Amino acid sequence: MVYANLSKNPQITPTDPRWVGAWWLGLVLISAMLILVSLAMFAFPTRLPASRTPPRRADSKKPSLRDFPNAVKRLLNNDILMFRTASSVLHILPIAGIYTFLPKYIESQFRLPAHHANMISGVGGILVMGLGIVLSGIFILKAKPNARFVAAWIAFTAAAYAIGMGALMFIGCPMDDFAGLVTHPDTGLSSFEPTCDSTCDCDRIKFSPICGADGRTYFSACHAGCTNYTVADGKVASFYNCQCIGQNITTSELVSTATIGYCELECSNFWVYMILFSVFVFIHSTSEVGSMLLILRCVDPRDKAMALGLIQFAIGLFGNVPCPIIYGAVVDSACLVWEYACGERGACWLYDSNVFRMFYHGTTGGILLLAFIVDIVVWYKAGSITFVEEQEGETGTAEEMATLKSRDAQAVENDYL
Repeated sequence: MVYANLSKNPQITPTDPRWVGAWWLGLVLISAMLILVSLAMFAFPTRLPASRTPPRRADSKKPSLRDFPNAVKRLLNNDILMFRTASSVLHILPIAGIYTFLPKYIESQFRLPAHHANMISGVGGILVMGLGIVLSGIFILKAKPNARFVAAWIAFTAAAYAIGMGALMFIGCPMDDFAGLVTHPDTGLSSFEPTCDSTCDCDRIKFSPICGADGRTYFSACHAGCTNYTVADGKVASFYNCQCIGQNITTSELVSTATIGYCELECSNFWVYMILFSVFVFIHSTSEVGSMLLILRCVDPRDKAMALGLIQFAIGLFGNVPCPIIYGAVVDSACLVWEYACGERGACWLYDSNVFRMFYHGTTGGILLLAFIVDIVVWYKAGSITFVEEQEGETGTAEEMATLKSRDAQAVENDYL
């Protein structure tokens, strides 16, 4: 692992919760890959050899800015498109939020190192979602379902994901191994209190967790009353002569020692959580292809591009903009220990696992329940949408095939009007 600042040699290891990896290296790699892909795209011809040349049109029939208000009016008067747009926003907003903070959640809830949390989030989330999109596309290609079936499936995936988030609210790991963590009954908030009256003269505010030989995690070596430490490879490896560790255990020199980082959790819920999370992600991702088909089929052929632009505009304005604000507030509300530098509050060092788990999944499930309600309206109105008009003549007579080709030519012409 590489530290964020290549010029420094930190006195901590990647397993330490204070470790910050070189996150910017990923951006360098992605930028280099995008440059290579863009060079390949420059090699494409102006028109693909196998593409159909669109019919020529008179200059009077070419689209212009004067047609824009009429196109917008047609789209705004399309009630199916409007409800489908609202549904897309309500689907994207919680999904983007939960993926943005999933590594942080896994890291704080199950105490995994940051690099492990990022890797697992990518495999259990993004990779599974991609698999669901591909398989759903194959299913729609082979089964050719009607629009109402697709709309019903989108509503089902929203309900399933909301129920899944409700179930995951109760699958996590408690913070019962933290020494000195006190919950105040009057406010319901938690805070760290000294576990004993030590003689150490040190900074009690700085968060630097250590694992005592008694199996409990301490806020810092200062809170544990440690007076000495050992160094290995230029880094602090362990502490000893800790006055607050093992006070209720038979006195032993080994009991008063501690190591850097959290203690290992005696909690086996991690894989249960990830398996259930991946299952619900897979179910929800199977609605992506059908969602796009509904958008393309519920509008006039000449308005397809405008409809896609409208959807993306709505997702960006009402989904991607409020997403970090909403989920940032949710995550910050679960913070127990803040970092302070020069009197200013910085990043959160430690989260209340119970509050984080409830708010994180509860917010996602609540928004998807709203999406489910909107999807029911789309399902009710989807009877007028046709998906498979182009395939109806595949096994018909020659006369039917000729009629179908005539329809295709008319559709192409409409696309360019």
